[in-house]
Amino acid sequence: MDDRIAGDGALTLDLPLGAGYRPDYALAYHGRDPLSVSERVSGRVIAKTLLVDGVARRLEIDLADAGHPENPLARIRLDRAVLSPERVAAIAGRMLGLGSDPDGFEALVATRADRGRILGARAGLRIPLTADIWDAVSWAIIGQQINLTFAAALRRAMIERTGPLHAESGLRAHPDPARVASLEVEDLTALRFSRSKASYLIGTARLVADGALSLDSLAEGTAADAEAALVAVRGIGTWTARYILLRGFGFPDMAPIGDSGLAAALQRLLDLPERPDAKMQEASMQAFAPHRSLATAHLWASLADA
Repeated sequence: MDDRIAGDGALTLDLPLGAGYRPDYALAYHGRDPLSVSERVSGRVIAKTLLVDGVARRLEIDLADAGHPENPLARIRLDRAVLSPERVAAIAGRMLGLGSDPDGFEALVATRADRGRILGARAGLRIPLTADIWDAVSWAIIGQQINLTFAAALRRAMIERTGPLHAESGLRAHPDPARVASLEVEDLTALRFSRSKASYLIGTARLVADGALSLDSLAEGTAADAEAALVAVRGIGTWTARYILLRGFGFPDMAPIGDSGLAAALQRLLDLPERPDAKMQEASMQAFAPHRSLATAHLWASLADA
C-alpha cells in the first residue's frame, strides 16, 4: 500500500486488488441508488461521504486501473488526512469486497454438475460491503417488507434529515447511531416511514449508541453469537439479521433465509415447481457451507441471467 499526503491536505493511497479483480460488482452495488445523497458512482469512481469525528469527509475510490493485467489497484483519496492510511484502506477494502474468498467458493462448486448455472460468467465475484456496519443495519431495517426503490427513498430522506453535509460535494454523511437515536418516531413518520419501521430503527440506534449492542464487539466474535444478539433486538428477525451479517459484518457463511430473491433463484437452480419455503431454502443452502454468503450473491446475480 503506497500512501502520501497531497498538497491540499488529502490522503491518497494505492490499494492492490489482486489478479482477476472484477470492479463491476462494487460499482453496481454502490451505485444501486442513482439518487443517493451519501454515495455516488460516476464512471469508474465510487464517492462515499464518511462521518469522521462529527464532520463529513469525502472518500473516492477510483477503479480505472482495477483491470490492469500486471498491477490491478484502486486509487483512494480522502479529502483530509483525518484517518490513518490503514483505516482508510480497511474502509475501501470493505466497500470493494476484498475480504471475500471467490477462489474457495469456486473450488467448492467445481465438481457440481450445475457449476455452470451457479457461476455463470461471474467467476471472481466478491461481495462489496457497506462502509461500516451501522450503514448495513440501517439499510436492512429500512428495507424490511418494501421494494428497493422505496427503501432507497426512505434512506435518502433519513440521511437528508440527520446526515452532516459535505459542502464541496453537496453529499451528506450517513448519520451515526447517536444522531438516529436522537430522533423521535414522528420525525421519521413525517418522511413516510411506518411507525413500526421508525420505532425499530430508532430503538436499534439507541441500543448501539448506549453500548447495549456493540457492533464492533460482535464483529470480533462468531457469526452465531452475532446473529443471536441481533435477533434479540425488537424488529430484527432472521432475514434482517443475516442480511446485516452478510453485507455489514462480512461473515462468509450467511444465507438470508426468507429473502424473495434467494427463493426465486433457488427455484430456478433446482428446477422446482414453486419457490422453496424457508425450511427447504435452509437445507438447499447448506450444500454451500462454509461459503453461503458468496453462494447467495451468485444466486441473486443469477436472476439477471437470460
